[in-house]
Amino acid sequence: MTNRISWTNRRGVFALAAAAAMVAASRGATARPLDQVLSTKTLRAGINPTLPPFGTFNEKNEIDGFDVDIAREIARIMQVNLEVVRVGSPDRIPFLQADRIDIVLGSITRLPARALVIDFTMPLHTQTMGVLSVEGKGIEKLADLDRDSVNLVQVRGTIGIPWIERNAPKAKVTLLDNYPDAIRTIAQGRADAMVDVVESVVIPIRQFRNVRWKILDEAIDSTWVPIGVQKGNYSLRDALNVILFELHKNGFVNRTWQKWFDAPMKTPIPFNPMF
Repeated sequence: MTNRISWTNRRGVFALAAAAAMVAASRGATARPLDQVLSTKTLRAGINPTLPPFGTFNEKNEIDGFDVDIAREIARIMQVNLEVVRVGSPDRIPFLQADRIDIVLGSITRLPARALVIDFTMPLHTQTMGVLSVEGKGIEKLADLDRDSVNLVQVRGTIGIPWIERNAPKAKVTLLDNYPDAIRTIAQGRADAMVDVVESVVIPIRQFRNVRWKILDEAIDSTWVPIGVQKGNYSLRDALNVILFELHKNGFVNRTWQKWFDAPMKTPIPFNPMF
């Protein structure tokens, strides 16, 4: 279904955060603090397998990727087993709020709206927000998106939606549930572009070899991406901060990024002991 979105008639990230909070409140879900994670010897990590190479299915049909390698190393350091739980972009915060997972990965950008309902660790990686399109659509700069003739496709619950609401209100927008469907929509000519994290699309677009893809040189923003935990779960968050600091310090995060992206992180996380 295609609709024009606006601050008044389309729920974006703020509405999603509020909905997640209501879900958690209605269920009375309480997060498992660090001592429970350790006593049960299980860390439940929410990972989106439709977001390669952050999360993807391997040849054994198991969820794999950058996020899994990071979560697996965290579990190893904590001396617990890792339980990977499949989540999508729209339900990752509700899963965390409902205590179906202990941590959530999957490009969950640190945003003020999300910080109202979940807590974040120090940054795990950075990501660049930009525009994916194809040649011949007449989209050469960000301002070209704000036209009645432009059809955008977006994944529900992602950071591109509020940006479009503010900066391209004239565009028509189709909201879908996952990245493969969104990218396929552009490849098939049913949409002109999408606004999202560049790192989230560079791998999936390779399967459409005959499409003349274009990522605008004009970037929108560079953001920090942490790990999410349930609001108030300070014991788990604080332990994760120490672990992540060490993983940055010993180079594990950067090596894992290079393994999955075949390139260094565009904007490295600054080494700062005060994180």
